[in-house]
Parts: sequence; C-alpha cells; structure tokens
Amino acid sequence: MRYKKSLVALSVTGSLFCSNILASEVITEEQYRALLPSNGYQLILANKTTVDYHCNIKEEGDRFVLDPTTCDQRTIDWKNDYPDQIDLGILGIPSTLKMKEHKLWAMSFAHAAMNSMVLMQYGLAKEGGTFDLDRPFATGESFGDYFMRNMGPNYYLSKGLQESSLGDDLPDSPMGEGDDDGVLQVEYPGSAWAELQGVASGGFPAIFAPMDPEVVLSSNNGPARNVLGSASTSAYYNASATAINTGSLEWDQNPTGQANPQNRLHEFIQGAGDPEALSKMLSFMYNRGPYAAKDQPLRTEDVFQHCMSLPGDLENDWTCFTKQNDFGTRYIHQIPDVTKQLLNSKKTYEARLSWRDLTAYLTLLTNYGFYAESDYDALEAAVKVVFDANEENNNISYKEDFGKVIEAVVITVPIKTFAEEGPIEVTEVMPVYVGKDISSNSMYMAAHDSNGSYVVNEYLTPNEHFVLPFDATAATLSYSGVNCEDSFNEAFQASIPNVDPKNPIQLNILFDGDDCSIYESEYVKPEDEEPLPEGEWDPEKTYSESCTQVTYEGVEYKNEWHANPGEAPDANNIYGVWRAPEWASSTCK
Repeated sequence: MRYKKSLVALSVTGSLFCSNILASEVITEEQYRALLPSNGYQLILANKTTVDYHCNIKEEGDRFVLDPTTCDQRTIDWKNDYPDQIDLGILGIPSTLKMKEHKLWAMSFAHAAMNSMVLMQYGLAKEGGTFDLDRPFATGESFGDYFMRNMGPNYYLSKGLQESSLGDDLPDSPMGEGDDDGVLQVEYPGSAWAELQGVASGGFPAIFAPMDPEVVLSSNNGPARNVLGSASTSAYYNASATAINTGSLEWDQNPTGQANPQNRLHEFIQGAGDPEALSKMLSFMYNRGPYAAKDQPLRTEDVFQHCMSLPGDLENDWTCFTKQNDFGTRYIHQIPDVTKQLLNSKKTYEARLSWRDLTAYLTLLTNYGFYAESDYDALEAAVKVVFDANEENNNISYKEDFGKVIEAVVITVPIKTFAEEGPIEVTEVMPVYVGKDISSNSMYMAAHDSNGSYVVNEYLTPNEHFVLPFDATAATLSYSGVNCEDSFNEAFQASIPNVDPKNPIQLNILFDGDDCSIYESEYVKPEDEEPLPEGEWDPEKTYSESCTQVTYEGVEYKNEWHANPGEAPDANNIYGVWRAPEWASSTCK
C-alpha cells in the first residue's frame, strides 16, 4: 500500500461512540464448502511463467492504459528461485523447525486467499453472510468461481510482485536490524495496521491489538521475507476494507445505514458487469484506503448504479473514479492485469507437503499470534485427520489437499470477526474535520500517542474526518507557513471532557486567512462535492505534462512545467507555473 493513510477517515452518524461488540464466528464445514469454486479444493498458483509488472499507465484518448515500454519483467519459478531449507524463527521467537522456502510462499498465498474468502463472507457483521450465495454474480459465476478468479492465490502473488518484487525491492538486513512494511506493504504503525487494530471500532482488534507489526510484517524479521505474516495480515486488511463499505461499522447498523450506497459494496460487486470488479475495488482500497470507495464509485445512488452497470473498463469511467495518474489509479490497472497474466499460465505450482511441513506452518501462524497457543493442539489434531485421509507415501498434495488443511483450520477455531472487542479502548477517540477550503496536499500534521508512535504523519484531506485517540499530541500542524500545533493541542485537550456518546462532537480545523481556526462543534457529515466540469483546474490533481490547458475562475491557463496538487493558477503571476497562453511570458502558444 504505497499511499499511507494514517487513520481511518470517518463518515459517521450520531451513534459514533456506541458499542456493538461482536463475538467470534464459528464456521461449519457446510458453510466453508459452500464458498468453494467448482474445482473444489484445488489451488491454482502460477509457476514457470513470465509476467510484466510495475507497468506505468499512459493516456490513450480519454482512457488510461498500461504502458508496456515501462514494465519490469520476471519469470516465476518457485522451486528454482526459492530452493533452500529455511529456519522458521521470527524476531524474538527462535525455532528449530525448517521448511523449503518455496513451500512457505505457496502456502502463504493460498491461506491468504482462502481465509479472506471466509472472512469477507462470514466475518463482517452481515446476517446470513455478506454475499448472496443463492444467486450467481452478474458474470454468471458462483461466489467461489468469481472470488478465486479475482482474489485467489495469484492475486496475492500479483500484490507481492507489484509492492516489492516479492521482497527484492526491500532492504536486506539481519534480523532485528531495520524494518519495513513487508512484501505486501501493510504499513505501520499509524496506517493500515492502526485500522486493523480497531481504531474507531473498525478492523479486527481482538487479534491485532496484541501483535507486534515489526515481528509479523518486516521482511527482515522472519522466514521467506516474512511472507506468511504479511500475506495473512493483507487478507485481514482486505476483509476490513470490505466491512467498512458494507455497513459493518457500528453506526451503520440501522435501516438508513444499510440502504446507503456507500455501505453496499457487496451488492455492487455481485451485480457488477465488469468481471474484475472485486479485484479492482479491493486493489483500489488497498492502495488508497477503505474510504476511497465511498468517495468515488459508491458516493451516490446514481453513481453506484451507473458504475455497477458498466460491462467492463470500470477503472476508466471518470464518473466512477477521479481521473489522475497516481499510485492508486495505476494500482487498479496493474493488480488485475498481473493477476490475469498469472491465471493464463499453463503451468501451476505443485509440491508434496509432509506432516513436518504442516506442523511447522501451524506453529509459525501461532507464533505470529494469528491463533492462540491454547488452540494449537486442537488445530494440529484436526489437520492430522486431513493428512491421514489424503497422504500418499507420507505426503499430501499442495494443489489438491492443502485447501482441505485450511478448511480444517478455519472450522476448528472460531474466526475473528470485524470490530470484535480487543484490548484497545475504541471509544476514546475524537473525530477531527478538515475544512473543505483547505488546499489539498498543503496542511501537514504529525501527531503521536503516549507511547511515541505516530498516529498521523501526512497531509490532511480537505472535507473529511479523521480520528485521534485521546492520548494524541500534535507535534506539527502547519499550513501556509503558519504553525498551529499549539492551538490545536489546547483545543483538543479542552474538548475531550465534552465527548458524549449521545451528542457526538467534532474538532474542526479551518484557516481564516492568516491563522488556523480550531474549534469544537456538534458532529456534522461532510458535504458531498459536485464533480468538477471537464477541463476545470482540479486542486487534487498533479499536472505532469506541460502545456495542459485548464480553466480557473473563468480564465484559461496552460502550465509551463510540472504543477503540483493545490498549485492554483494566478492571474496576477505572469511568471508562475500557470500562464494564460496569450501572455508574452508563456511558451505554450
């Protein structure tokens, strides 16, 4: 996730701080098998195939397309690339267990795919499940066939390639020396990890609150670039992003919330004419954050219906998405494309898994914290039944049998559910609204909690809420050359005693011309912004190609060189980035 979104941006109603904690969910064998694709347990992971990835996009007419001249290329050959026996110790927990490295990569991507499938259907506070399993998707496919085509093991492989070249783009340091966000780039501490920890009641706090992200994610601190921890966390993040857009937040548990198009991502995906809608929407949110979907293709009922009806090329409809060539836009082109390349491979991965491989795998999952130590014996016993029933010469097939192992794990221990209570006190947060007149990419905040960890470290987004825990302190809040952190901290502390679940409040950050204006008010939802007319200067957009014509305040301008977001044309500045074509100082005639 290249784009760091420090904390979830909230669009909430009056029940902001109400509690509706959910229990773990017990998944039956029947429920699990209802999710399987038509090929049953068979796991499809590309092997011995060459793919183009990291491709930039270029403009072709009014569309963006991948630019083949900019791609990196890689041949996937698991056993040749990762042949070694590797130590399965992680930072702080040494181990005598070993496994062939290629097996751990393959098992990790399979587990992520199957676990996210279960979580997205049964772990998101949707009575009866998230998707309607009794009817096909708009493509004519069943849930299992649609899901595995869009988000099977090859989807996670494509993310590993795109984010880090399977770890090759990340620093190679000894264990415990330096850290990074892992092969699938799940950023921490104040970004995606904070969302998973249940900031503002989202995520899966019961499982993630006690975990150490440096242990679970950093490619320097575990085996095979820590791929199992990274992939498992990525699967939960995808489930969490889906939950936030399917009405699973506490304040959406009412008829109005359930009817809101911003909370019906599941209906959008199931009814979408675009056959890659699931992959595109999840890829978009993985890069931009879960609230990006609410702001764009789900923002109104009319937009929802229009975008859902498109037969394909969803990512190139500018009613659905903002037209800008940035990481998020590229990502929704890149991930589905690489996934399709992998799915088209005629060769797939296969390996024989021993009982020692399976116990090592369960031990590693437990050491990370995805399962409790007290659950290990039950998990091992359940997996042993599967192994004994399918083994030949003391081994089972990865491709044919490992899906059955995952089934045994899923149905033996209750799955963690979205917003399940953990040790984080989710009510101790303050919504902060950033005024819509603040220029994009211009107001910067760095804030940390009482432990010194950053909870915000980015430019703030106009006309949106974000949340801060009560123990937060702003170290920096700057805009237009003015430092506002002292006045913010004073107002923030003064407002904390006024938090009342029955009468939600917010702290507002505005700018009155020469100083920040920070004050408390009742909670108010942001106003929906009307889309800009075609050709109007967009404050959110980077204009990287010189001599691009825009209209601003009724005057036409062209940029002499690269123009950053928020860099507005100025009729009085004849030597600025933007100049009217007829000005003598303009080279764009």
